[in-house]
Amino acid sequence: MVKTMNENLFASMANVSIIAGKLGKLSVGKPQSKWPIIFASPEDEVRNVISRMVELDLDEIPVLDRKEVLGIISLKTVVKRKNIPPSTKVRSLITKAPELHPWSNVFDLAHAIVNTGFRQIPVVEDGKLAGIADRTALVRLVSGVKELGGIRVDEVMSPGAITLHEKDYVDSAFETLRSTGIRALPVVDDFGRITSMLVITDLASLVVSGRSRETVGEIAGRANPVEITVGSIARKDFPSLSRDDRMDKVFRMMSSEDSGSVPVLEDKMPVGIITKYDIAQLVTSLQIRESVYVQITGVSDSYILDTMYGEIGKSMKRIEKISRPVSLYIHVHEYGSEFSKVKYSLSGKLQTADRLFVAKSFQWDPTRTIQDLLSKLERMVKEMKSFKVSSKKRKKSARLALTDEL
Repeated sequence: MVKTMNENLFASMANVSIIAGKLGKLSVGKPQSKWPIIFASPEDEVRNVISRMVELDLDEIPVLDRKEVLGIISLKTVVKRKNIPPSTKVRSLITKAPELHPWSNVFDLAHAIVNTGFRQIPVVEDGKLAGIADRTALVRLVSGVKELGGIRVDEVMSPGAITLHEKDYVDSAFETLRSTGIRALPVVDDFGRITSMLVITDLASLVVSGRSRETVGEIAGRANPVEITVGSIARKDFPSLSRDDRMDKVFRMMSSEDSGSVPVLEDKMPVGIITKYDIAQLVTSLQIRESVYVQITGVSDSYILDTMYGEIGKSMKRIEKISRPVSLYIHVHEYGSEFSKVKYSLSGKLQTADRLFVAKSFQWDPTRTIQDLLSKLERMVKEMKSFKVSSKKRKKSARLALTDEL
């Protein structure tokens, strides 16, 4: 039996319209997750800024020049770079960030998070910084929508969590975090049972302090790796969820700054993970659109992207004959091999007017991988349709049988 998701929530577009209406009325305002707002100057040294970000557990901070927002500096950007001297100025690492305004709504915030992967988004008013809207602010905004609180965790989570082994070295963990873009990963023992959680700032704080002669890339990466195991620095105290828990419990957990990635466990083994990013995806999927919203992350090769979009277009035409597609999110993870070949792992979330479907594919050829992923999603949609038709027939037969008895 193929597992489908959001069976009750998306039973009709009327339900979606009601929820979308409530979400559209929620304004970002001037949120302030931490006080005072931490920012960088374009002339600050990257080494000092990164140390401060690690200390305060911040992934991005705005870069200001006389109160004007120039962009942000991102911990993720630094982690991906390897040869940045510590005396490098912030100016050379500024990333352009989407601008929100106090009147922007929750859909604008969710789209900014999903499209960029950022966790802290500047809120600008009259060209000046008015506040910081982060993923926690998003959770707090949507937590009051009771229809969302009743959804099961396994209807929103990303299934099949990527894990680290407690005996892995930290340089290997850095590579995994770099390639996946995930901030926190479950750490497991030889039996696959979770023992702890490793957060990117744990790694950054381990190597930032006391290494003034290394480059920032070495500070944030694997140059001069130390043989320290993941299990020795990962957090032993962490929250967890089960498949049957409801999203209102997740909202309560994630309304604080401390909890951003929560593993979903079954018999102490991670079967998925739910993050504030998943909540942002859920929100964007609820926005009513005339066309399908497609988001692909984890790949920058233009040929592969063009191929994927081509296959997606053909697949959506087939799916729309059964159920109207609303949004499709695909994350690409590339695995290297000793033969210099790349294997592709694709995770997909398809939201239709009826339900949410999830699938994965893992193959050597990118074209075959996307075709296999889309084929699985199409099959799920068809099986959902068949199940609904069969269910209606059974109900009709039951009514007729009851009429005959009377």
